Amino acid sequence: MSRDGAEVLIFDPRPDDPPSFFTYLADGELQLHFELGFGYDPVGAQPDLLRLALEAAGVIPPQDAIDDLLGEDEELSTAEEKRRVLKVVGEHFGLSLPRQVIESGQLPAVVTRTSPPSSW
Repeated sequence: MSRDGAEVLIFDPRPDDPPSFFTYLADGELQLHFELGFGYDPVGAQPDLLRLALEAAGVIPPQDAIDDLLGEDEELSTAEEKRRVLKVVGEHFGLSLPRQVIESGQLPAVVTRTSPPSSW
């Protein structure tokens, strides 16, 4: 799927079946995969690729300091957490959608399945 210099980025918000996850593949290899909402335990060839940016955005706590992320009564909403992850990913990988294209253009789409998997 990501051979010959191609890169694949997947952010699946999974609103009906958490947790949300992010996966980055390059040249056919998993570079980074992590899930949101159940701690931060990244895997792949570059597990720390987005760590500092996610920490700076307040999505994950500083490494080895889980109590330092938010105050006692503060917690990010699921929507805000996803928004911040999208911002970090977009900035790191140089992704953008101009407002005009979103509002009046036609965005590319790919259908990968027309029926649910048999495991459902």
